[in-house]
Amino acid sequence: MNNRLLELDGASNFRDLGGYEATDGMRLKKGLVYRSDSLSYLTQNDIKKIQKIGIKTVCDFRSDHEMKESPSPFSFATTPKLNHLPIKTLGTQDLKELSSKEDVTSQELANELQEHYVLYVNQHKKVYCKFINTIANGEIPLVFHCFAGKDRTGYGALLFLSIMGVKKETIIEDYLLTNQFYKGPLVNEDWRDNNSELLKPLFEARVDYINAAFNEIYNKYNKIEDFVVKELDVDIKTIDAMKRRILE
Repeated sequence: MNNRLLELDGASNFRDLGGYEATDGMRLKKGLVYRSDSLSYLTQNDIKKIQKIGIKTVCDFRSDHEMKESPSPFSFATTPKLNHLPIKTLGTQDLKELSSKEDVTSQELANELQEHYVLYVNQHKKVYCKFINTIANGEIPLVFHCFAGKDRTGYGALLFLSIMGVKKETIIEDYLLTNQFYKGPLVNEDWRDNNSELLKPLFEARVDYINAAFNEIYNKYNKIEDFVVKELDVDIKTIDAMKRRILE
């Protein structure tokens, strides 16, 4: 199995972002920053595994409604500690409603999801600013996740890895690993099983999706680091601190 993956019973897309090549011959240290799908269905043994690798912070991008539907096993009082960074996007209920529309096509669903990657760039700047500050100044190792560990998490990884100096091609390769590992939500959703072909765009990582975010940023900036400083209002000292912390 891929050596980035932490094998868990209650999550299938929990993986290390360490080891990627950055600028000036440096690399990201292993075991500091992880990405994942939902952690709501972790077993007690899973939680022990997460504690064993030293995770101190869980950044959860799911919305308040998603958290209510599927609570996190973590809180401010647990180890690791929960840092809730809510982003309202296509949650389970939204997917049900969207996929149930009369005559909706697979392409329409793909277009809808792709548009969300543009929204991440333009509408959720404060949340992603907090996320970057958490990596730079908060307790690490940490894991960040959403529902599938693909969309909100994929955009978070895009920002983080870009700041570290990882090449765009490598960031896309990492994004597409979801298709290799993600086994779908661990809930009994008949609507999903009955419409698996129709709903494929919602559960796949596609290059068009992640490129929509890249293109939205590159339309205005030559470097994603410039976007992060000017649009997300992240201090350049914070970025320098994060590089010192993560790179070797």
